[in-house]
Amino acid sequence: MLNLFLPALLAVAAIRSATAIPVLEVSSTTPLVASNSNLTEGLGAIDPRFNGHVAVLGRQLLDTDAGLMALTKMLHRLSGYDFNGEIGPAVYVAAGYTSVSVEFRGVPGRRDIPVKYAIWGASKVGQYILHWREVRNHVFALTWDRKLAGYVEFKRTPIPLSLAGSSGKDQTQDVDYVLNTQLQAAVATHNLGNNITLGSPLLDDDRKMTLGYHVNGDMPMTKWELFANIYAQLGLIGQFPPHQRTQDAYLITPVNFPETHFVFTPTPATEVEFRIIADAAISTAFFILSRGIFFSILMRILLDEEEIGKGLIWKGDMPRPPGSEE
Repeated sequence: MLNLFLPALLAVAAIRSATAIPVLEVSSTTPLVASNSNLTEGLGAIDPRFNGHVAVLGRQLLDTDAGLMALTKMLHRLSGYDFNGEIGPAVYVAAGYTSVSVEFRGVPGRRDIPVKYAIWGASKVGQYILHWREVRNHVFALTWDRKLAGYVEFKRTPIPLSLAGSSGKDQTQDVDYVLNTQLQAAVATHNLGNNITLGSPLLDDDRKMTLGYHVNGDMPMTKWELFANIYAQLGLIGQFPPHQRTQDAYLITPVNFPETHFVFTPTPATEVEFRIIADAAISTAFFILSRGIFFSILMRILLDEEEIGKGLIWKGDMPRPPGSEE
């Protein structure tokens, strides 16, 4: 049987043996710690003056998948903002998973708070959820230098939410709406196999991004392990301008799931915008939940039908390149 994963892993291993791949870690105290590299130069840990805790312990047990997707939507949308800018209050809910929303808001007297606080806060909230393996209607308080800076709150939505955002703007061209619509159509026509391609107008121009998936049924992973890597990926991307391009391969290892990894490898001599990688990350979250696929997964990213890179979530050791010493 052809192993579609081995060439990608060996390619990454070969690159790693020749050049340094930045290894990024996620933990409860320093969600993003990067080694020195061209890609991550200047990207450091969360400022120790920033913290978060459960301010109100929720009693309602919420739908897990909807909660995971709402937080994915939050991190994905935040990745499109200026990391050093500010953002106002917002409610995040994922298309097709509308029973749970995540509300982000500032404090009385300060409506807007730094985007970095929102990204760091969402990262910490994600770690909490993944640790406890459940989603409740908690209220999380975010603090800066021991002073209250904002809140993140999970809520059960009593009725399906409209896709109109708080600003009233129609959200039907949001990435999650487009992806969910196409996935539902694929399910309805039974056009879902291990190797499928989702063509989606995810970009704000005439280009078209296509995502192809290959699932390794011999490498099971838990839902929590998969989402730990998706959250880590989006948390990293959020620290770069969305239109910034990278030619670097990189590896992410969530500290709370140290046996799992996410690796991205651009096609040689290809520059990839971070917003494209972010779109691929949220699409992967939709794909694994819609299929109930909890295995190692390889995604192929194509732009105008030309492959620009691969992303891989897997569990276990990285294989050695051919000819390497034991």
